[in-house]
Amino acid sequence: MSSLPTYNEPLLNSDGQPNDGWQMQRLVVTVLAVSLGSSLQFGFATGSLNNLEAVVPASLPGTLETWQWALINSFFSIGGLIGSYGCVAPLAYLGRKKTLLWANLFVFLSSALMFFGEVWWVLLLGRVSIGVVAGVAQMVAGSYMTEIAPIGIRGSVGVCSQVGIVCGIAFANFLTAPVFHTLGTLEHWRYVFVVPSLFSIFQLIVLPFCPESPSFLIKQHGSAATLSTLMKLHREESAARHMSALKQQVQQGGGGGVDYTVPQLFADKSLRKQLLVGIVIKIGVQFSGIDAIFYYSTIMFRAAEVPDPQLATTLLSLVNLAMTFIAMGIMEKAGRKPLMMCTWVGMCCGFFTIFAAQTASESFGILPSVMPKVEVVAMVMIIVSFAVGVGNVEGFIISEIMPVYAKDTLASIGQPLNWIANLTVSTAFPIVFEALGRNTYLIFVALTAFFGWFTFNKVPETKGKTIAQLTKEFDKY
Repeated sequence: MSSLPTYNEPLLNSDGQPNDGWQMQRLVVTVLAVSLGSSLQFGFATGSLNNLEAVVPASLPGTLETWQWALINSFFSIGGLIGSYGCVAPLAYLGRKKTLLWANLFVFLSSALMFFGEVWWVLLLGRVSIGVVAGVAQMVAGSYMTEIAPIGIRGSVGVCSQVGIVCGIAFANFLTAPVFHTLGTLEHWRYVFVVPSLFSIFQLIVLPFCPESPSFLIKQHGSAATLSTLMKLHREESAARHMSALKQQVQQGGGGGVDYTVPQLFADKSLRKQLLVGIVIKIGVQFSGIDAIFYYSTIMFRAAEVPDPQLATTLLSLVNLAMTFIAMGIMEKAGRKPLMMCTWVGMCCGFFTIFAAQTASESFGILPSVMPKVEVVAMVMIIVSFAVGVGNVEGFIISEIMPVYAKDTLASIGQPLNWIANLTVSTAFPIVFEALGRNTYLIFVALTAFFGWFTFNKVPETKGKTIAQLTKEFDKY
């Protein structure tokens, strides 16, 4: 690793480096390679089994118990946990780009296990394998895209990670919904799991030609390599501002280009509030109840006596996709905090509406033909609320609030906790739902209310602000 240069040198050469006019094209191609090759894998795996909850058990020898199906679903989160922890060392030594490229090995392994598996535990291993890819993607994709983007469009570019995820969910639901006569049948469901390998091949072809993250380069290869990359992605003035901010952050971290360790991060009082915010948002995404919908909405719709629950699940994922694109357009105008508050308020009201509608119909016989429609509308409200705010912000919030020497360290704490929360919800929901019925939704009402309170009182606005500015903002909270 080359030593970092002294910081009294001029930022750019006296004559500068000419813009070549291809900065935006490079940025777009890199974002596409990461979104389709990594984030989409996460979303596709999340939605791929939702509509197959009756098809897969019927195609396997013997009887598949409820707990076995729950484990096949939830062990995706075990893989995510392994991927989150396992990519910390590769991130430090290989960088964002090479880490994503190597993760494709697990995509091919998962496709093979899911395609050829004849017993439930082989499918479970396939879910673990694709979970590893999702863990790496969640750890890397949003940060990578945020770090290469000019600050003026940082939020919109960061949202592209979530766009890839929701595209994957929608695509998986479309392929597995019987009404569309695609792959959601006893004969063809295994071909669903070949699709991820196709996107991996696309990434393996394109991503090697894309630039590495400047945040990694400044730590490992010094200013010259970082500036050269920035000039390929930004115009000269933007590159200069970005380079100056990176140098300042490295100096604040000791100037050695070495990341904080976890004990160092916990010991740094100036970053303690950022640490708390990052962790709460990461676990809040999962405990909000959104994964209960992504994994088990078909079961929920069937319990609500919706005529075609698989079609309803697919339409729900399309709503999620549409709202994510809308979020891209308003992210830099509305700001992060107002959109996150929209999430918590909307989800809290949505889950309470589902509880109230089921209570009115089942316990009091009030409008039993209407209340299922009310529940569907409430579920749409939950998806819209999630997609427009926290669902997008969560992917890049750590990159916005943490300096370069601490962001990977916080991610190594927050992402595994995110997956543990994911595992808890995905494993427990079908069991708790079977035991408590509609009362299960009250748990999510309480949790989203708490996360709303926390966001309102503890989270500053991050839109368009540098790390130095945000450090001062956190002092106010």
